[in-house]
Amino acid sequence: MRLLRDRRLAALLAAEVVSSIGTQMTWLALPWFVLRETGSPQRMTWVIIAEILPIAALGFWGGAIAARVGTRRTMLVCDLARAPLLAAIPALHAAGLLPFPVLLLLVGATGVFLAPYFSVQRSIVPELVGEREADVAQATALFQAASRLTIFLGPPLAGILIAIIGTAQVLYVDAASYLASFALVAIFVHPPEVPAPEQPHGVLAGVRFLFADRLLRVWTPAFTVVDVCWQLVFAALPVLVVTQYDASPHVLGFLMGALGGGALLGAFVSLHAVQRYPALTLGAAAFSLQMASLWVLVAPGSWEVPLAGMAAAGFFMSNVNAPIQTLVMLRIPREVRTQGIAAFGVFQCICAPVGLLLAGWALARYDTRSVLAAVLALDTLAVLTFVAAAVAERSALASAEMAAGH
Repeated sequence: MRLLRDRRLAALLAAEVVSSIGTQMTWLALPWFVLRETGSPQRMTWVIIAEILPIAALGFWGGAIAARVGTRRTMLVCDLARAPLLAAIPALHAAGLLPFPVLLLLVGATGVFLAPYFSVQRSIVPELVGEREADVAQATALFQAASRLTIFLGPPLAGILIAIIGTAQVLYVDAASYLASFALVAIFVHPPEVPAPEQPHGVLAGVRFLFADRLLRVWTPAFTVVDVCWQLVFAALPVLVVTQYDASPHVLGFLMGALGGGALLGAFVSLHAVQRYPALTLGAAAFSLQMASLWVLVAPGSWEVPLAGMAAAGFFMSNVNAPIQTLVMLRIPREVRTQGIAAFGVFQCICAPVGLLLAGWALARYDTRSVLAAVLALDTLAVLTFVAAAVAERSALASAEMAAGH
């Protein structure tokens, strides 16, 4: 509540909730729109790739541009640009002027503006609350809770609206959510102006810092491997349900809902946990417990067994994200922060398709639980690497404090 008394932060949170609900609706409505209009799962896949590819391809440049333009201006430009691009899809469809290549072009163009937006979405938080770790961690946890809430609200709302107004019209709602976000940020969110550096640091300044820093050069590849493992887990879940749980779509829905429900509960718990425990300690402990929770997926038994594992993994996920995102943000110097955060995300976007390709190959050839066990073994190695680096960093900080005390 203390943080929300700052109307800038409250408005930024409201803008994120509004635009994220719209985005969640689009992630359901746009693939459904393509499937209904073309009847082709392959074309639906190309539309998803068209949105992700610009983030991976232009993420480094997006971070550099955002650093020059400024966080607030970048958010305003991206929101204002995405609204007409998204609204053009149902408008052109209604006019009979939406061939598939034009649809791909419009979706890809929205992805172009996602890259710089992702770069500043979190880096603006320290500009509003300051560089104190506890304040940034609590603000980050607050945004995590809001993000998890939109995962619950967006898809069900999209389903209701699709039934009432039609799939194409839902895209107008998302376009309107970007305009609402633009208005909230334009009117209320005014962080202190940070002058652009006289000597630009370059497109790869964030990458150079990530691999020069003693902690982030270990965490960056570890997080990338963990993200690939999550892609493999998500790809394996439908196959697990088909082969082990009578191909019940309800079971699949329950498993995904358990992850989201656990994450939402964990996000609210993390609001208090980040104030009580050091970020390195909380992040390392929660990451270890999340990893252990996922191993439940390979245990034989009824579907309630993986349900419990997914719920626990979601709970600990939120208690990983808030402290670790805070540490990563504050560890990167302010002058290259947007580039560094962009680079951190780009590595994960680049490797995500690799994970999906590997999943398709392995699941077609091997038993699902065996594939999951191999994935979780790799995930365990990456998490242990992360934890070892966190323990080493905490020891180094403690030694430095002792030396300073003498």
